[in-house]
Amino acid sequence: MLAALWGLYALAPGVYGALLHLADIPPPHRALFGDLSAVGLAVACAGQGVNVLLPNGCMGGGVYSYAPLLLHLPWLAVLYARALPVGMGMALVFLAVQAVLPAAERRGELAARVLGTVSVSVIFALQRANLDVVLFLGVVLGVGLLGGGVAARLAAYGLFGLLGALKYYPAVLLALVARERGRWLALAAVPLAVAGGVFLWRFWRVLAQALAMAPHGPPLGNCFGALDVPLAVGVWSGLAHGESVAGIAAFHLTPALRALSWGLIGLLLWRGWAGRAECRAGFAALPPFAGRLLLAGALLIVACFLLAQNIDYRGIFLLLALPGLYRVRPRAAWVAVGLMNEGLFRIGALTLGGLVGGPGAGMAAYIVVWAVREALWWWLVARLLAVLLAWVELTLTRWRCEMAGGS
Repeated sequence: MLAALWGLYALAPGVYGALLHLADIPPPHRALFGDLSAVGLAVACAGQGVNVLLPNGCMGGGVYSYAPLLLHLPWLAVLYARALPVGMGMALVFLAVQAVLPAAERRGELAARVLGTVSVSVIFALQRANLDVVLFLGVVLGVGLLGGGVAARLAAYGLFGLLGALKYYPAVLLALVARERGRWLALAAVPLAVAGGVFLWRFWRVLAQALAMAPHGPPLGNCFGALDVPLAVGVWSGLAHGESVAGIAAFHLTPALRALSWGLIGLLLWRGWAGRAECRAGFAALPPFAGRLLLAGALLIVACFLLAQNIDYRGIFLLLALPGLYRVRPRAAWVAVGLMNEGLFRIGALTLGGLVGGPGAGMAAYIVVWAVREALWWWLVARLLAVLLAWVELTLTRWRCEMAGGS
C-alpha cells in the first residue's frame, strides 16, 4: 500500500488527492511529510530568535505546537530541507517494526492486525510524518526493554520520560514503573521524579504558554476525544441561535457543557470499574510482551481521550494494544480497527447520502455515522480502562503479598 500510494502521489496526484478526501485526510499543503518539515522550520526559526509559539512570518503565519525541548535541538533544522528522505525512512521503519510485535495466533486476529496496519490512521500519520510515528517506535523499543534486566528496564523508563518531554502525553507510560519490585521501584521512581521536576522548572513558562494556546478541532471532523460530544452540543446550539461561523470556531465549553463532559467521564469511569473483573483473568494469562504492549496502548489512548482532542492519526497507538486486546476482548479489537478507519465511513455516508437524497440527506447520514463513532469510542475506552484497572488490582495484590512476605 505504501508503494501504491507513493506511485499515485508521483504519477496521478489527482487520484491521490481524491483517495485522501474519501478517507477525510487533509491533502499535503506543499509536499509529503509536512509535519516533519514544519518541525525543522520551527527549530530553524527559533534559532533566529523568533517566538514560534505565536503566529510568525518565519513559519508562514503558523505556530509551533510541540514540546519546547525540540527547539533546543538545533540539528533538527535540517529536517526542513530533508523531510522527503527522512519521512520515507520513518514510514519504512514503522512498517518494519510491525514484525516485532507478537505474531497473530488466529486468522481473525491476523485480519484485524493487517486492516489496522493499513488503516486510515496509519496512512494519515505516515503521510504527515507526524512525531507520533517516532513516539510509536520509541514506545515499542521501551516496552521491549521492560522485558530485560534492571539496566534495560531503567533505560526504558528514561526513554518514556524523554518521549514525554517531546510531546507530553507519553509521560503516562511512566506508570509502568509500578511493575517493579521493592528497592528497584524506588531506584526507578526517585530519579524520574527529580528529572520531571527539573524539566518543569526549566520549561514551565513555555509549557504554560503552549498549553494555553492549544486549540480544539471540529467535533464532527477527524478528531476523537471526550470533548467531542460536549463541543458538538455547543456547536449545534450556536447554530440554532444564529451564531456566526467565526464564533463557532472560537467556541469554548460553557459551565453546563463542562458538567455534561464530567458526567460522561464519570459514566466512563464507572463502566471501566464494572468491567475490570471480566478482564482480570484474560489479562493475567497474556504472554508478557503482549501484556506490556496492551498496557502501553491502553495508557496512551485512555489518557489522550480524556485529556484533549486528538487527530485521527493518534489512533496508531491502538496497534500496540491489538495483540493483547484480541485475546482479552476480541470484539473490542475489531471496534478499534473500525475506528482506525472511521473516516471512510463518514465521508462515504456523506457522499452516498448526497447522491441519493441531496445535501441534506448526505449531512444526515454523516451525523448518524458520527454519532455511532462517538458511541464506539466511549465503549472502547471503557474496555481499555477496564484492562488498566484490572492491572492495577493485580499490582496491588502483588504489593500486598510482597509486604506480607509472600511470593
